[in-house]
Amino acid sequence: MKRLFFWGTILSGAAAAYLMYRRGESLGTIVKQATTNPVGTLSNELKNAF
Repeated sequence: MKRLFFWGTILSGAAAAYLMYRRGESLGTIVKQATTNPVGTLSNELKNAF
């Protein structure tokens, strides 16, 4: 269960970082948001995408 949570967090952070990169955010903003709250950042990016 811990591994699933760990990898889910890693994948959501990577997906959020990719969406932010495509949207044109600066690298500093991407790193800051994707590392501090990867799941929340992914949900915000998905809301913005749709």
